[in-house]
Amino acid sequence: MATMNCLRCDSDKVMQDMLIRNEMGLGINIAVINTEAPIFQKTKMEALKASVCGECGNVELTVNNPKQLWEHYSLKKNT
Repeated sequence: MATMNCLRCDSDKVMQDMLIRNEMGLGINIAVINTEAPIFQKTKMEALKASVCGECGNVELTVNNPKQLWEHYSLKKNT
Protein backbone atom coordinates (compact mmCIF):
# COMPACT_ATOMS: atom_id res chain seq x y z
CA MET A 1 0.00 0.00 0.00
CA ALA A 2 1.38 3.38 -0.98
CA THR A 3 1.97 5.85 1.81
CA MET A 4 0.01 9.05 1.82
CA ASN A 5 0.37 12.41 3.46
CA CYS A 6 -2.32 14.13 5.49
CA LEU A 7 -4.26 16.71 3.53
CA ARG A 8 -4.44 19.00 6.56
CA CYS A 9 -0.90 18.99 8.01
CA ASP A 10 1.11 17.07 5.35
CA SER A 11 2.34 14.52 7.92
CA ASP A 12 3.26 11.06 6.64
CA LYS A 13 1.86 9.47 9.83
CA VAL A 14 -1.41 8.39 8.20
CA MET A 15 -3.08 5.14 9.25
CA GLN A 16 -4.99 3.85 6.22
CA ASP A 17 -7.97 1.52 5.84
CA MET A 18 -9.01 1.75 9.48
CA LEU A 19 -12.35 0.07 10.15
CA ILE A 20 -15.07 2.14 11.78
CA ARG A 21 -17.04 0.37 14.51
CA ASN A 22 -19.89 1.41 16.75
CA GLU A 23 -20.20 0.59 20.44
CA MET A 24 -21.78 -2.78 19.59
CA GLY A 25 -18.76 -3.76 17.50
CA LEU A 26 -20.57 -3.69 14.16
CA GLY A 27 -19.09 -2.08 11.07
CA ILE A 28 -20.46 1.27 9.96
CA ASN A 29 -21.90 1.46 6.45
CA ILE A 30 -23.12 4.24 4.20
CA ALA A 31 -26.43 3.68 2.44
CA VAL A 32 -27.94 5.28 -0.64
CA ILE A 33 -31.71 5.65 -0.35
CA ASN A 34 -34.37 7.74 -2.08
CA THR A 35 -35.53 10.30 0.50
CA GLU A 36 -38.95 10.58 -1.18
CA ALA A 37 -39.83 6.93 -0.54
CA PRO A 38 -37.26 5.47 1.89
CA ILE A 39 -39.46 2.60 3.12
CA PHE A 40 -40.40 1.11 -0.26
CA GLN A 41 -37.07 0.74 -1.94
CA LYS A 42 -33.89 -1.27 -2.03
CA THR A 43 -30.83 0.34 -0.55
CA LYS A 44 -27.22 0.04 -1.59
CA MET A 45 -24.82 -0.18 1.33
CA GLU A 46 -21.05 0.07 1.36
CA ALA A 47 -18.62 -0.21 4.27
CA LEU A 48 -16.87 2.97 5.36
CA LYS A 49 -13.13 2.97 5.96
CA ALA A 50 -11.10 5.76 7.49
CA SER A 51 -7.64 7.19 7.04
CA VAL A 52 -6.53 8.84 10.28
CA CYS A 53 -3.61 11.22 10.70
CA GLY A 54 -1.47 10.27 13.69
CA GLU A 55 -0.19 13.84 13.93
CA CYS A 56 -3.23 16.17 13.76
CA GLY A 57 -6.15 13.72 13.96
CA ASN A 58 -7.65 14.56 10.57
CA VAL A 59 -10.01 11.80 9.37
CA GLU A 60 -10.94 11.01 5.77
CA LEU A 61 -13.66 8.50 4.90
CA THR A 62 -13.80 6.26 1.84
CA VAL A 63 -16.00 3.40 0.61
CA ASN A 64 -14.89 0.11 -0.94
CA ASN A 65 -16.98 0.27 -4.13
CA PRO A 66 -17.62 3.92 -5.03
CA LYS A 67 -18.58 3.12 -8.64
CA GLN A 68 -21.36 0.75 -7.57
CA LEU A 69 -22.58 3.27 -5.01
CA TRP A 70 -22.64 6.01 -7.68
CA GLU A 71 -24.54 3.79 -10.14
CA HIS A 72 -27.19 3.03 -7.51
CA TYR A 73 -27.42 6.73 -6.56
CA SER A 74 -27.77 7.75 -10.22
CA LEU A 75 -30.56 5.24 -10.81
CA LYS A 76 -32.48 6.40 -7.74
CA LYS A 77 -32.00 10.06 -8.63
CA ASN A 78 -33.41 9.57 -12.12
CA THR A 79 -36.53 7.61 -11.12
